[in-house]
Formats: sequence, structure tokens, C-alpha cells
Amino acid sequence: MKLLFLIILLFSTLFADSKQRLFYLYQQGSYLQACNLGQQDLLYHQSDEAYISLYAFSCLKADMLDRLSGPITLLNQTKEARTNSAYFSLLLMQKSLLMAALYDNKPLQNLKFPTSTHTLSKVFELYLKDSQSSQSIKEYQDLSDKRISYKLYTADTRAHKSIIIDEYYDKILTAHHVY
Repeated sequence: MKLLFLIILLFSTLFADSKQRLFYLYQQGSYLQACNLGQQDLLYHQSDEAYISLYAFSCLKADMLDRLSGPITLLNQTKEARTNSAYFSLLLMQKSLLMAALYDNKPLQNLKFPTSTHTLSKVFELYLKDSQSSQSIKEYQDLSDKRISYKLYTADTRAHKSIIIDEYYDKILTAHHVY
């Protein structure tokens, strides 16, 4: 009986520790590490929507959008979790549609979608307004801040297709996003 109690105590301590480590990594801006830790321990926290949301936001900030599909399906018990799930779904859908448009020449004209302040969402909206179909590198000006601009293009590495968004402030590269 004592052995069973010690095993349960050990596992609960380990799982609490992983949640604290995830939170610490997120606070420190170590988003990729937090995303990797969250993925590693997700099986043990499938009913903890705070953990799942923190894991998903870590992956979002690390540009690991493909890892959002698991959290999207798990975040459904509370209003806040469903809101987070819808937000992640929106970004994943926008990424998928941009991939289809850029790689497969799928037209996206006349489509209406919700939007967000996320860089991918902003560039998606700009693309809908002007696809610049003849350009391999598409250049856009931010609608709310004329000092911010974006370049959208594709890249193929090791048989993996990606879309790239470079973000500029006063023509100085400030962020390089690979989706």
C-alpha cells in the first residue's frame, strides 16, 4: 500500500513539475523548448486545459503551427478553451489556404475570413486583397503601421514545403517566420 502511495505521489510531482517547467520556459521566451516539452508531456495533461493552452501558445510563438491540431481538439470544456481552439483553428486554416494558394495556384479571391493580429493572419488578409500572382516574393505594407512591411515566399527544404514571412520595421528584418 505504501509503495502504491509513493508511486502516485512521484507521478503527481513529476506532472506538476512539467507544468511549472512549461510555464517557466514560456515566461522566459523559450517558446520552442516549451513547445517541445508540452508535446512530450501532453499525454499526461489531456484534461488540463491551462496546460494545453500554454503548450499551444508556446508552439504558436515558436512558429510550430502544425502542432496546434492536437490542442484544437482537446480545448473544448470551457469558454476560454473554446475561444483558444477557434483562434488556433483560424491560424492553421489560414496557413493551409496560403500553402494551397502559393504551391497549387488555388484562387482565394472573394473569400471572407475572420482575422487576428497574428503576423500570419495579417499577411493572409493582405494576400487576399492582392495576391501578386506574378511575383515569387510578395511584398506587403502593414495596414495599421506604415513602418512595418512583410515579404511572403515559399521554400522547399528536405522535401518539406514551407511558407516564409519576413517581417520588417523601417526596412530592417525583425522576424523570420517559417510555417
